[in-house]
Amino acid sequence: MPRSLLALLLLAAPARAADPVQLAVDLADVSGRIIHSRVEIPAAPGPLTLLYPKWIPGTHGPTTPLADVAGFRVKAKGADVPWTRDPADSHAVNVTVPAGANAVEVTFDLLLPGLNEPPARQNTVASGRLAVLNFCDLLVYPKAAKAMDTPFRLTLTVPEGWKHGSALNPVEQGHNITGFAPCTLETLIDSPLLCGLHTKSVAIGTDGKHRVFLACDSEAGLGVPADVKAGWDKLVEQSDKMFGSRPYGSYTFLLALSDKIRFRGLEHHESSDNRLSEMTLQTPHLRLYAASLFPHEYVHAWCGKFRRPAGMIVPDFQATPDTRMLWAYEGLTNYLGWVLTARSGLISAEAARDDLAGTAERMKNARGRSWRPLEDTGTSSHVLAGSRGAWGAWRRSLDYYDEGTLLWLEADAIIRKETNGAKSLDDFCRAFFACPAGRPAVKGYSFDDIVSGLNAVCPYDWKTHLTRRVTLPSADAPLDGLLLGGWSLGYADKPNDTLKANESVSKGTDLTASLGVKVSADGVIGDVIPDSPAAKAKLAPGAKVVAVNQRKFTPELLKSAVAATRTGGKLELLIENGDWFSTAAVAYAGGLRYPKLERTQSEPDRMGAILAPRQ
Repeated sequence: MPRSLLALLLLAAPARAADPVQLAVDLADVSGRIIHSRVEIPAAPGPLTLLYPKWIPGTHGPTTPLADVAGFRVKAKGADVPWTRDPADSHAVNVTVPAGANAVEVTFDLLLPGLNEPPARQNTVASGRLAVLNFCDLLVYPKAAKAMDTPFRLTLTVPEGWKHGSALNPVEQGHNITGFAPCTLETLIDSPLLCGLHTKSVAIGTDGKHRVFLACDSEAGLGVPADVKAGWDKLVEQSDKMFGSRPYGSYTFLLALSDKIRFRGLEHHESSDNRLSEMTLQTPHLRLYAASLFPHEYVHAWCGKFRRPAGMIVPDFQATPDTRMLWAYEGLTNYLGWVLTARSGLISAEAARDDLAGTAERMKNARGRSWRPLEDTGTSSHVLAGSRGAWGAWRRSLDYYDEGTLLWLEADAIIRKETNGAKSLDDFCRAFFACPAGRPAVKGYSFDDIVSGLNAVCPYDWKTHLTRRVTLPSADAPLDGLLLGGWSLGYADKPNDTLKANESVSKGTDLTASLGVKVSADGVIGDVIPDSPAAKAKLAPGAKVVAVNQRKFTPELLKSAVAATRTGGKLELLIENGDWFSTAAVAYAGGLRYPKLERTQSEPDRMGAILAPRQ
């Protein structure tokens, strides 16, 4: 459809209260780091409050880039309408609709960070050849009792030659402009859109209801290796076997491939927003690093989108959700995503165990557990998400992911042991996440609902068990699931492939299992584990290792020196801390240590059964 015709459809008819809000997003200047938005809102004369979304589902925080909204103007009947920001709520703007008007038009620009500038917020991003749009950043909506149900109609203008993918339904197509079917505000914000010059759509599964839509900064990065495609196919199959029903009509994995945007995954009802580096699909160690991204975000269609903690079901995008149960929302998702990554063949069972060993080691080092219980990492998630990496082991971070994985592994192993292998957490998932097939829905749950659901599968004192694990501080990480699974945390003097892949991405040296320290490629100390040899030697985050045993620092030299401590070698570091230099003699004699899982004989190999594909 010609652009002029679409414009007429949007503007010709007078707005009425029942009409949808018209949202027009224009990417004509995206290469200049600007996106234009125009929002036409039906409104009666009198006071009107316009809201810029604040708390965005899945990000667990107030993550919209309000500071990057510029050129904000309101008009009615072609004339400017004064607006004032609410002094008690920076995300709210108050206007008075003039007599005789039946709508207001809001226009503004979203200013994107430069390509070499790390974005403070990551919802809407762009490189020179692609863009990821999250419409929470690109609209305002009228304050209303049932704001989530407000109807919206989107039109999108993209640069010449660009194509797009989304869970939204396109119904009108012109030259570089697309009109989408009306949907609710809730659905629009739940439906990110990926567009770019180099794109590809890959059908996965066997029923035509699933696809991966890729956009890449180069044509070369779009190729999908056969084993990756097979893993994506099997992910759909194994998820069906795990859950038994689907809380969506169709599902689109959006995959942005660019070195100019950060790694990310964010869940939605019928799609997910996934971002990896440009050549990830062509690079084995990068594929290993990112293998669990799709499974994690896909599981969220059931756990987090369909079923979520009741306190996270809110009336609009301004209300603060209760995030204390992220150990279930994210923790269970992380565990099931880990399981499905192995069952789908995206990684081997050995690689899955290696990944779990890293998880266990990180949580063993999370000394902040002695004062901050797991539940509080969820309650404080919006604060911890923006915290520095330094002192993360003592402060704690978003540990509901990793510790949640260990918690749910333990629950799975308990069920398998108590029922002699007759039942598993899969049985809990099929019942707890049973859903009306073919359409998105939302259903809340409480702590007691989880307890009841687990008891229905396997009678056990789940209430006491989970209360202890979730709400009480503890000096020890919850590693019993490893032991019940037939494995224990051990150490090797060489890193496994998973650890190598992680270091290749972080560009750092992880010596947390030996010295208790992380060091960047140029020697800057990133974190120090409390009570570790590094901490006892007074090493501190932000300081810089200049020399190792009187030789100029390199990561390889540091690792060699640590390895030599096993045979009596000394470890002396020259430290630069601001304007001062000092020598630190690290008392350590254990050599290099990297976490791995070791088979025990005290329990059967339940972990093998957990990771095995369902037939």
